[in-house]
Amino acid sequence: MKHTPFWWEDAPRENAIPETQPQKTDIAIVGAGYSGLNAAIILARAGRAVTVFEAGQLGIGASSRNGGMLGPSFHKLGISGLIAKYGEETTHGILRESIGFVDFLADFLETENINADLKRTGRFQGALSAQHFNAAQERIEGLNKVCGDIAHMVSQKDQHLETGSKRFTGGVVYQMDAGLNPAKYHNGLIDVARKAGVVILPFTPVQSITKGFALTTRLGTVQASQVAVCTNGYTGKELQWFRKRVLPLRSAIITTEPIPAEIMARLMPKSRMYGDTRRMVAYYRPSPDGRRIIFGGRASNLRDNPAANARNLHRSMCEVYPELKDTKISHVWSGLVAYTFDHAPHIGQQDGMDYAMGYCGSGVTRSSYFGQKLAHKMLGDTEKGHTYFDNLDFQTKPFYSGNPWFMPAILGWHRLMDRLS
Repeated sequence: MKHTPFWWEDAPRENAIPETQPQKTDIAIVGAGYSGLNAAIILARAGRAVTVFEAGQLGIGASSRNGGMLGPSFHKLGISGLIAKYGEETTHGILRESIGFVDFLADFLETENINADLKRTGRFQGALSAQHFNAAQERIEGLNKVCGDIAHMVSQKDQHLETGSKRFTGGVVYQMDAGLNPAKYHNGLIDVARKAGVVILPFTPVQSITKGFALTTRLGTVQASQVAVCTNGYTGKELQWFRKRVLPLRSAIITTEPIPAEIMARLMPKSRMYGDTRRMVAYYRPSPDGRRIIFGGRASNLRDNPAANARNLHRSMCEVYPELKDTKISHVWSGLVAYTFDHAPHIGQQDGMDYAMGYCGSGVTRSSYFGQKLAHKMLGDTEKGHTYFDNLDFQTKPFYSGNPWFMPAILGWHRLMDRLS
């Protein structure tokens, strides 16, 4: 069993370590994930000298470790929670803007000629009880009213058309969702950015940033005119204001060995993206070639523990698909996602530094979209840079320093609630 992402088989990582860096740059971007690279491409094409700093290997973070599942990433507070917090106009704007995330990324991949195995499959979310089904139905009625016909309910008697699992009492199909190979997408972004003239420096963590935007790294000091922070779940202590506003949570994924075609056709008859309504988030999908199941969820604890993650996720997978109990695992890996205290992503400026982060576990489309919005803001284009996520208060909590030491207890409570329900 390999402890590296399955995605790396078709999109290996680079290992070259740079030995020099520019002394000056127009724009320094901290973080070479989806947000940082999308921003860098826009900025470089606008004539700016752009340098991107990555603390580790390119793609070592969530950008090539996620499940490759694309969706509108509807806000976890729901419509009523959003309206209570932000008002009706902003809420409807956020929801309608989110609807376009998948189309945005699909258009970008086509325009830039990036082959990332994109498939527009839709997503089925199974309801674990009649109560969950009824709650989902109410939620979908509200979303369809605001956003148009974007999802539909599937009854328990018809769910065999969507899934081979008998665990559910029906569910929801979100029609616009899609899947891709996230590492291929990240590699494609690197190629496009370099062709645009972006300098990308892996294995070059930023150690400090002065108020005048002098960035210190292992290679010396770089003077920048503007700085963008795009570190998400990997925000370090050198960026303490941002670190205090994100909760880095570990998500883990397993990949099965190849499964016979007739079993795959029965378990995932429409080859969609999949999830369910348990508190401890589970997400799953077929591999791009349709021969394996990729199954993800919360890691066993805050540190990487491949053996425990493989064991727990295999058990979770078999709760959905019992006939996979003897299926072996070929890969297990984990990475960090960044949640926020208000469950929303954030984009803005602090101490003169621009930032985009906090994608709450739904980052493939969100981070790409926010990265490009961030670039337009940095160029002073208020029209192209506008988003309904502007001006959301980026909250922290008293005494929180960036270490979510309390999360194992919270996750344990969610596991207990899932078992009791």
